[in-house]
Amino acid sequence: MSQTATDPEAVTQSPVGTWQEELFLSRGTYASTLRFTENGRALLLRGPRPGCVGAGSWNATGENRFTFRIAELVFDQDGTYTGWVDIEQHVTLNGDIFTSSGTSHVYDAEDRLLDQAEVRARGSRD
Repeated sequence: MSQTATDPEAVTQSPVGTWQEELFLSRGTYASTLRFTENGRALLLRGPRPGCVGAGSWNATGENRFTFRIAELVFDQDGTYTGWVDIEQHVTLNGDIFTSSGTSHVYDAEDRLLDQAEVRARGSRD
């Protein structure tokens, strides 16, 4: 049986809540805001690029570990949709801090793969 975000044995520490995240990529460091809900939703409230938001889900993978996957929508300065980013991260919780790593795939508005990046992150609970 797979563990779900609401399975009390799935994670000892819950990621539910709002988190400030610092992203580390080869081309720089960025900030974003995430929210994890009790029913397994993962929301990107403020992306590393102005105006970017996203939604997806999170799932427990072991004690104090979970993964999340979010589709981040990307817009230019005029508000025109320019593409999206498929974000997948594998997370370890330690109290009100998390560390994670994963790969993000960047697509244009026609769903063509433009780039992929290895991403590490560190988050702190609001």
